[in-house]
Amino acid sequence: MAKRVRVNRSDLAAITCPHCSSMKLISVNKFKGVKHTLKVKCTCANSFSVSLDFRGRYRKSTNIPAKYVKLDKNMKKMGQQLAPHLKCKVADLSLSGLALTISGSHDLQVGDELLVDFFLDDTAKTYLKRKTIVRVLGAGFVGCQFDEVDSPAYDKALGFYLMP
Repeated sequence: MAKRVRVNRSDLAAITCPHCSSMKLISVNKFKGVKHTLKVKCTCANSFSVSLDFRGRYRKSTNIPAKYVKLDKNMKKMGQQLAPHLKCKVADLSLSGLALTISGSHDLQVGDELLVDFFLDDTAKTYLKRKTIVRVLGAGFVGCQFDEVDSPAYDKALGFYLMP
């Protein structure tokens, strides 16, 4: 299994050998924009795999029950919703968005606006309700970005929750 390595804003990755703990900083800008796994050979002669993570923000894996509703573009100005809340799970979470897992079929499209609400699994059981925009549709998951107009510039509770 490949170890995930975060890439900094200068497109540099700090790769540490799991066998001898030797670390090397390498430029990975030629791999930017493509999900990539590298096979690395250390000076200690051991080989291992690393998966490059170019995400701008830290993303935390979760399995939190949630509900969502698709906002109708004609009704959102009046604050009304056409569909009932549907069950889903928050698969991962960052300061700028989340990924939902939805069992069964759905009629979501890239660009749709959703209202997602859930309780964090922190000690305070923090309630979050965010307007999001669908950015990615995959097999069984929906990647959403928080609507910048609707979301606070920095959510202290979410920031604390996401600390590694």
